[in-house]
Amino acid sequence: MSEERSPYAPGTGSAADAWVDRLLERGRGPELAPMPLNTPLDGTHVTAVVRLTGRDRFHLARVLGVDLPTLEHWERGLGAPDGAAHALLLIALRFPEVIRAFSTD
Repeated sequence: MSEERSPYAPGTGSAADAWVDRLLERGRGPELAPMPLNTPLDGTHVTAVVRLTGRDRFHLARVLGVDLPTLEHWERGLGAPDGAAHALLLIALRFPEVIRAFSTD
């Protein structure tokens, strides 16, 4: 079964994609280091984690303990992660290998 590309997926040429591209170019630069735990996250951060980890949205949703529609809502700016999911996304922005270390099998 082929996966249909979402209209808000990376590579659609949006301003959010430009922000994610800048984030990926900087990698682990000092821009990411001072993120406090109360840093508000939006859809661009979720998209950045997907791209930084190289995992698909389903994998990220499973690791975060949410269903795929919830993750997709966050990406579109319809709500925001909180609690453990928020903390894990902040960690993944700085250390994407943490998400890659988990298998969802």
